[in-house]
Amino acid sequence: MASTPSHRLRLTPANSPFLPRPSRSPLRGQAPNLCDSRLSLKRVIGTTCASPTGFDAVQSSFAYIAGGAVVVVDVDGDSYRQRFFRARPTAVPTYSTPALSHSTSTPSTPKANDSRNRISLRDSAFGSNDWAESPSSKTWTSRERIKAATCLALSKEGRFLAVGETGYAPRVLIYSLEDCSSDTPLVSISEHAYGVKAVAWSPDSKFLASLGSSNDGFLYVWKIDPRTGAAKLFQQNRCTTYIKGMIWIGNNLVTLGVRHVKVWRIDDTQVTSPVKQKFIGDATPSAQQQKTLPGRNVLLGNMIEATFSCADVVDDTKAIICSETGDVCLLDDVGKQMKLTHILESGFVTTCVAIRDGLVYVGGKSGNFATLDLESLIKGSSACIRTNTESSNTAGVLAVGFLQNKMVTVDAKRSIEIWDRSHIPGESTATSTPIPIPGHGHAVMGVGSLSRSNVTGAQFYTWSQSGRVILWSTDGTIKSSFQVPLDEAYFEDEPELINQMTTLRATRDGNFFIAGDKLGFVKVIDFITKECVTSMKAHSSDCQFITVYEDNSRLVIASCGRDRTAQLFYRLGNGEFEHLQTLEFAARVIQILIPSPDKIITCSLDRTLQIHDLVSKEGDPDVMAAIPSRTLPLKASPMSMTVSPDGKMLFVSQVERSVYIFDLDTGKLSSSFKCVDESGTDPVILDSLTTCPATEKEPAFLLGLSNTDKSIRMYDANTSQFLAREWGHTEAIHGVTMIEGDDANQKIVSVGSDGTIMIWEVDLQDRGWGSVSRDSSPAKDASTPINQPTLRRVLSKSELADFQRPSSSAGGRRSPPRTLSKRRSLYLGSFSSMTAMKAPVVQASSPAPAIAEDTPTRRPSGALSGSPPTSPKATLNRRPSVPALNSKKTKSNGNLRSFGSLNMSTEQICRALRAYRKKLTSTDPISPELLAELDQELRLTTVALGDRATRSKTMSDPMLKSLLEQYSEQLVSRFNEELRLGKSRGSSDQETDSPDKRPGSSGTGLSSTSS
Repeated sequence: MASTPSHRLRLTPANSPFLPRPSRSPLRGQAPNLCDSRLSLKRVIGTTCASPTGFDAVQSSFAYIAGGAVVVVDVDGDSYRQRFFRARPTAVPTYSTPALSHSTSTPSTPKANDSRNRISLRDSAFGSNDWAESPSSKTWTSRERIKAATCLALSKEGRFLAVGETGYAPRVLIYSLEDCSSDTPLVSISEHAYGVKAVAWSPDSKFLASLGSSNDGFLYVWKIDPRTGAAKLFQQNRCTTYIKGMIWIGNNLVTLGVRHVKVWRIDDTQVTSPVKQKFIGDATPSAQQQKTLPGRNVLLGNMIEATFSCADVVDDTKAIICSETGDVCLLDDVGKQMKLTHILESGFVTTCVAIRDGLVYVGGKSGNFATLDLESLIKGSSACIRTNTESSNTAGVLAVGFLQNKMVTVDAKRSIEIWDRSHIPGESTATSTPIPIPGHGHAVMGVGSLSRSNVTGAQFYTWSQSGRVILWSTDGTIKSSFQVPLDEAYFEDEPELINQMTTLRATRDGNFFIAGDKLGFVKVIDFITKECVTSMKAHSSDCQFITVYEDNSRLVIASCGRDRTAQLFYRLGNGEFEHLQTLEFAARVIQILIPSPDKIITCSLDRTLQIHDLVSKEGDPDVMAAIPSRTLPLKASPMSMTVSPDGKMLFVSQVERSVYIFDLDTGKLSSSFKCVDESGTDPVILDSLTTCPATEKEPAFLLGLSNTDKSIRMYDANTSQFLAREWGHTEAIHGVTMIEGDDANQKIVSVGSDGTIMIWEVDLQDRGWGSVSRDSSPAKDASTPINQPTLRRVLSKSELADFQRPSSSAGGRRSPPRTLSKRRSLYLGSFSSMTAMKAPVVQASSPAPAIAEDTPTRRPSGALSGSPPTSPKATLNRRPSVPALNSKKTKSNGNLRSFGSLNMSTEQICRALRAYRKKLTSTDPISPELLAELDQELRLTTVALGDRATRSKTMSDPMLKSLLEQYSEQLVSRFNEELRLGKSRGSSDQETDSPDKRPGSSGTGLSSTSS
């Protein structure tokens, strides 16, 4: 091939008179990564393996992909041990890949938004170490951290593990299997730009082949050092076909896929003479060029339209290849010419094939499984089928492999089972019991923790949209499982809508599980009987969140939905659940919490936090209501919230990538911080917030997840310092929680849409917290559950007046209440401001208020005078009252009269009179002038009410007469008595006042005398 000079970007000019500087570490200039050991992956439940390329078995070990990690299982008899291999995006390999002086490929198109202008090794003459010298190098962005392991391969002698990734900047990683678990690969290859489809080791482990996706279009063969595992590019070529698999047949590499079977011959006799370079990156045109990997397509004949899905090797010259439609073919090397021969049809969709002890095992997607006689198959006999099983109860087999004495299968439910080698999947007369490595089977939509003294015996539970709930222990075994019954959805405008479970919560002891679905139903499941004891139509649409509060005397359930409401339920003494109240909001409620027996906290999309007091009716503790207490504004829409372990602080994460901390006693913002990483950059949005209390060895920390970069993060709850983060899930993370392991150590459980459950161990003991770097639909019937009316019980203000707030002396409400002027200023405008300005005049003891009286105001008043007041009576006469204000024809009074309807005004005056009657029992003095004015207003109101009733004929004469007599007699007698007492107090106060003191109000004079 003709030599072409390199015209790519060079970091050091070829003819520079200066020697290049030694390559610095890629981590230089960054904060020290002290959080690597704070979170360690201890167990992975489930797998993301969907094809044979994500599974391999050698000797007594097998490996499979699970999200962004690879799990290697060592089997010893009836026991097994798991090891985990996963490399961070910033992981530095032990050995670097040699640089390529020339490239046979054309420059690849840069990706959109590639801030680092990253180019592949095949487009550059420099390795990864030289890249650290680039002035445009930056830290890894959020999207660069999202990687998934898509394929793997074990070397034949069991020494090395090769893993291929997909995502942004994918890599080919080589690990040493001599390590227990490792986060540091031996080699990291970044040649593939769009993803790695398959990797395969040669039979002698001297070569490793890596195949990129169809967009990548490159096939590389790497020469591996058998002692260290270091890799060097040996040959390469283009391969743009959609590939499904890749195997080695002797010294030949075979790729298979959509209408494609191609053989690539490896020339291991290639010798490359060394090239003397004066400077790094100076490649001379006389250097011997690398040979291109030669390949030849196999004639498919009548299989030209087939898609080949899997293959396995018979010997150095033969292999069995199967198509997706069930065709079984023999690929034979006859006279250095590969020939493909069609043998038979299995009759089912084929997903995997494996050969062991003269038998060919063929697995299907629908639970079918067949065994073929290998000798008859090589001879071309179509009567080679030994067994052919079909089971509707068995999940389809996606991958199969053999160990020394065992057979391993990966089914469509993402569960792995280890069988005896004589077992045939799908046989009803199976005598052997498998060793299960269970999985959830579907996308995991949530996780919750259980107390150690629960009735289930499990540490945590997970659930899926289908309603399946599984209870797990920390060692990955299933303790119990049950199915939540879901009502069938039927909508005329959306006939394809399927009801799904959206949220689930459990009580601390695990006796009850409360589930919510997309139809708005809230169901309570008894764990002992596995039956639904209560089903309530709480919301008109999706139930978004459920919280539970329980103590020794009560069990309260709260839910919120997309219908902008929150519902409260209470368990009575007889075990039944009663609907307490419906709380309505202006926007959709994101989350609801009950942190204490007297408080409810909600956050909604209108960027507010609402705090309600949960109170009980006097004499009836089973009757409760939530009364609005305080509303706190937020800077942005909330995502999640949680309460600190001591119940004093509230953590709220928002969409602007910050966490705000509020003091629940005062309602004030305490502090806030950006959700950054250890370098202080790249903030993310946190969700599913959880707090963990401090211990003797560990501080209190805030735990959350971020779907921005698919990571879980930890921050110090006291100092807001970044503590740790880890990756593992390749799709959306739906939940994270804290559990206590069997060894009394704190563990973190995270779940995701990829169907994996990851258990992490927390180690924060040896860190200095203050100095850590910031590193067919049924007929529609009115009796069906979906047509049930939605529960609503909105308490009116008059009903809420029957509940008493907890007094400050009892410790129920410690925050200071707002003053009257702040509440009335919302509607009364200038009235509240004038009242606040004139209030000091009544109780003042200095001449300064006289100046305030001369100050002109917006409200004209004839009673205002420039001279200071000479008596308390004159001062009190200038104090405006509500009737006096209403008598003035001003704009603000017009707005006041037009506010609300007559029914609302009647309700308000009734509530005010009830409150006023309660205050009359106190011994506080009342001014005679105010008593006379109130008596006049009550008489006028009674006369006006009688006239209206007479005109409207809405009230009978006897009823009106009884009402007037009852209230007029009682009120007149009570106020006459108060008037008499007020006059006697006023005369006594005037006699006791000294002549040299300024006269004050009656209330002031009384307090001074008593003191």
